[in-house]
Amino acid sequence: MNPSFKALDGTRTHLVNQLVFFDEQYPFFADTYLLGLTYHDRRMMDALLRKYTAGLISLLANEDTALQEKLHQVVLIGSSVKVEFEEDGSTDLFTVVYPTESDPDNNRISFISPIGRQLLCAECNSPLVLEVPDGTQRIHVREIKYAYIGGFDDQ
Repeated sequence: MNPSFKALDGTRTHLVNQLVFFDEQYPFFADTYLLGLTYHDRRMMDALLRKYTAGLISLLANEDTALQEKLHQVVLIGSSVKVEFEEDGSTDLFTVVYPTESDPDNNRISFISPIGRQLLCAECNSPLVLEVPDGTQRIHVREIKYAYIGGFDDQ
């Protein structure tokens, strides 16, 4: 078996585990991590997670070659995302992770953070207008790499 396709077995497992988590543990997740959100933000997060899980189901239906290609086309929990800021052309790299694994000093951002939820499900080479505390920033998603091995800690 091709080593890159063998690695996809682990990737499939991680993506399936995300689906299982959101299916079986959503009430726990919502009560733990979404409690402080406004009603509007909570509804937006619910809709985003429905979109995300539907996207995962569609993604997992692909054969290995197509899956490997698609992992570089859409931002998932576990994706490293290279963004280019339109204003000055600078770039930054973020990894979108679960809330328990966020580390802003190392650009590991939770998918429920303001920037994380705007990046989740974004597509490669797509422009975005990020809402940030001091206004907006126009960015382009330039590169996506999926290489995730984490998950929520059992609590």
